Formats: sequence, C-alpha cells, structure tokens
Amino acid sequence: MSAKAFYDKAVPTRNLVTTITGIVTLVVTILGASGVITLDQQTELQGHAVTIVEAGALIWGAVTSIILMFKAKDA
Repeated sequence: MSAKAFYDKAVPTRNLVTTITGIVTLVVTILGASGVITLDQQTELQGHAVTIVEAGALIWGAVTSIILMFKAKDA
C-alpha cells in the first residue's frame, strides 16, 4: 500500500475520513462477529461512529479556516 492511497494532500479530509470510518467499521464488525455486541447494537454503533467522524472533520475544517483567516497576508 502506498502512502498516496492512504493520504492524498490534494483532498486530505476526505481520505482521512474514509480511512477512519473504515477502521471503525472493521472494529465494529469484528466485535459483532465475535459476539461481544449484538446485531442491533452493531447497526446503531456504526451510525453513531460515522456521525462522530464526519463531525470531527467539519470541526477540523472550521478550525483550519479560522487559523488561515488570521494567518493570511494582504497582497
């Protein structure tokens, strides 16, 4: 696996969100398959996990935007 497939500088947020969502989905699937959580809990947990990851990406974008507003220099 190349580093570009994991993290592309052109679209850093989407690649990172996809990777984190995939990892969370894998962990939840393994927990469901091993019987640690039920299928109902698995479905609910996956929905919440995706929401949390996407909210984190939005917060990251907002913080980055605020930083860039104050860091920018007039031409």
